[in-house]
Parts: sequence; structure tokens; C-alpha cells
Amino acid sequence: MEAGKKGLYVVQSLVASYIITGIILCILAFFMYQTKAGIKLANIGVTLTYIISSVLAGIIVGKKMGKRKFLWGMMSGFLYFLILIGISMLIHENVVIMSGEKITALLLCTAGGTLGGMLA
Repeated sequence: MEAGKKGLYVVQSLVASYIITGIILCILAFFMYQTKAGIKLANIGVTLTYIISSVLAGIIVGKKMGKRKFLWGMMSGFLYFLILIGISMLIHENVVIMSGEKITALLLCTAGGTLGGMLA
């Protein structure tokens, strides 16, 4: 398989994962608004969103690649996180690049993508 197709498959998996992220976050925001739930529940919801989206990215890229699915899934999860951090840095000026919370998110996204690749 040529490199251009591989890159396209990774981009497709990331686009799909961000579409799912947007949908889940809209549902979460509506739920939070309706129930007046606390910040802890919101944080859990965002973390689950990261995991679900990363698993989805891993599944999509893994199915398209055929070989070394878990590595491609891992890369998709890692790139998913990097894009999230990049967007955060653009939106917020004083973002701490690496904190305990962000390292946890990095590990969850990467593990989610790897799991998705293995499930593909």
C-alpha cells in the first residue's frame, strides 16, 4: 500500500473521531444543562468522549490498513490527542502543555486507539 493512501486513511479516521467527539459533547452539554450536574460528571463525560473517539479512530484506520492494526490505531489515538492539545493552545493562551491530567488523557487516547486497532 502506498504512503499517500495510508495518510489518507489516518486523516479519515481522525475526521470521523472528531465528528463523533462533537456529537457526544453536544449530547453531554445538553444533559449537563438539563440535569444541572456537577463538574465531576462533566469531566467523566469528556474523558469517556476521548476514549470512545480514540477507539473509533483505531477501528477505522485498523480496518483500512489490514496489517499492524494496533500500531496504526495507536498512532491515530496519539494524533487525536496532539490535535486536541494544539487546538487548546490556539484557544487558550496560557495552557500548560503537560500536566498530570494531560498525560492521563494522552495515555487514554493512545490506549483507546490501540484497542480500536486490535478490535478492527
